[in-house]
Amino acid sequence: MFLKLEEINMRDAFGKYLHNIGDKYKDMVVLDCDLSTSTRTNLFAKKYPKRFFNMGIAEQNMLGTAMGFAISGKIPIVSGFSIFTSGRAWEFIRMACHDNLNVKIITTHGGIVGEDGSTHNALEDLSIMATLPNLNVLIPVDNLELVQMLDFALKNEGPFYIRIPRESSTNVHNKNYHFTMRKPDVVKKGKDICFIGTGYGTILSLKSALEIENELNCTVKVINLSTIKPIDEEKLINEVKNVKGVIIIEEHNIYCGVGSIVARIFSERYPIKMKIIGVDNSYCQSGTRNEVLKEYGLNIENIIEKAKNLLS
Repeated sequence: MFLKLEEINMRDAFGKYLHNIGDKYKDMVVLDCDLSTSTRTNLFAKKYPKRFFNMGIAEQNMLGTAMGFAISGKIPIVSGFSIFTSGRAWEFIRMACHDNLNVKIITTHGGIVGEDGSTHNALEDLSIMATLPNLNVLIPVDNLELVQMLDFALKNEGPFYIRIPRESSTNVHNKNYHFTMRKPDVVKKGKDICFIGTGYGTILSLKSALEIENELNCTVKVINLSTIKPIDEEKLINEVKNVKGVIIIEEHNIYCGVGSIVARIFSERYPIKMKIIGVDNSYCQSGTRNEVLKEYGLNIENIIEKAKNLLS
């Protein structure tokens, strides 16, 4: 591995990945909207100044330029904050997906960003991105998964949206992990209840599972749903066939979020008792990340309470 992934946060892993992979992909260009210090694309810019484009605070122009690069045979990496890239440039992203262009959109500051402010929280991006045909939507839980996702996206044609957080992330996988798109990633086995987490939701699931097992005398399965689109529905259903209920945990609005996507699958093909934990129809207040997570129920105490209700 070209960097010690366990020692750096996900944004740094992303920046160092671009810096180290540039010689391998000579046709790769990187575009950013005046946020390269925050997104860490500045590392690529310093090494490959002729292949880096600071588009200013102009996300639509950035996506339009990326589409032109893709049509001309380049591999454009588009970077920015999750909420601004997906929100401001959505129509342009839609056109890139319409023509199935080879545009890779990797955004930072996904989910709750804490003290950056309420307006910077990205709690709607998965809804508007997952609705687009041809677009692959991925959320890594740790640095190991992120690097393998980036490798996969660069080796495969077509548009990708990869969402990473502002904060550091706990390592969930070991060095033997192999990312497989679509396939549910079982990070903990259990038979009584199943947690399905995305991103930080997976970390919360693992932390909560140990306390629930001790308190309720049960076993908890944890699935890291890192591929939001496309999902292997058959394999996902097979993973929950022997449990009593499912809890989905996402750092996103639950209205039309990941929970809604999974609920549609289960309701049509395998009805099962289910709870969804996420932000309930709110933009979230500003504050420290831990304060905001607790305020909106993305904490261990709330998850344990929901698990008790589900099992009862």
